Amino acid sequence: MKRLPLMVLLSGMGFASPLQYTITGQPAANFNFRVTLIPVPGSTSKVQADLKFDPTDLQKVTGSVRVDLRHLDTGISLRDDHARNFLEVASHPRAEFKISRITGIKKLISGQELQGFAEGSFLLKGILRPLKAPIKIRFDGKTVQVSTHFDVVLKDHGIQVPGADDATDVMVMFNLKPR
Repeated sequence: MKRLPLMVLLSGMGFASPLQYTITGQPAANFNFRVTLIPVPGSTSKVQADLKFDPTDLQKVTGSVRVDLRHLDTGISLRDDHARNFLEVASHPRAEFKISRITGIKKLISGQELQGFAEGSFLLKGILRPLKAPIKIRFDGKTVQVSTHFDVVLKDHGIQVPGADDATDVMVMFNLKPR
């Protein structure tokens, strides 16, 4: 009988160690905001993630995804300044999602796109709120592609923009590889 590597045996038994994952490639955070019915799209590539999870048991995940708000780009520099002022970026330069668990997805399956929810807390402008965001995960055997699309209710974070919609549409996409 051939001997299987210890890691294969352990992972099949649910004893694989969680791995530390970080972003690779070009991440993106995009938002769609409206003021007096005028769309204000924006983006930044300043996204960082440090997540720790076992690919065979995704429900036990820890870590965070951070977006550097100092680099928001709406295509108009004066509008960028206004956005940073409303978000009080000088005092609160990052938005951060601290993930506590994933539901609806049990493990990574190579070649399949899986859908579930990332649950945790979202910090914006110094105010922490619970967040349950839908996620899509695709695994190619090496890289984990993650995307999410959720709304941020501005008043929940003490943000008041005259004439603005109540919520901002946020999309975040990134690829992860183990360290």
